Amino acid sequence: MPAASPPLPPQKPALLEQHEAKFIRETIKRFYGEDAVIRNYGPDPDSLQLHVEANVGRDMRLYDCLGVLFTRIERPSVSLEITKRGSKIHGSAKIAYRQGVII
Repeated sequence: MPAASPPLPPQKPALLEQHEAKFIRETIKRFYGEDAVIRNYGPDPDSLQLHVEANVGRDMRLYDCLGVLFTRIERPSVSLEITKRGSKIHGSAKIAYRQGVII
């Protein structure tokens, strides 16, 4: 059996402009509460990847929140992942917890 490759090093998330970060914080907290933790974890500057840890899980407000974000964020792609506080972490949320930056 071949030897396993070493793990890939963490990638730094793409930088956000100050006005973008402020708008993202205000918008997400409006939908998910003041205690929501928002992480930026995507390394590609053209594809904004956000993760939110909140007291509520994924529901229809995700789409409302994304709609508002698209009104002012000028990027080809914005993805938003929601994890209910205390629940098991799945998929790309694991990356967000490991290498994401809280905004």
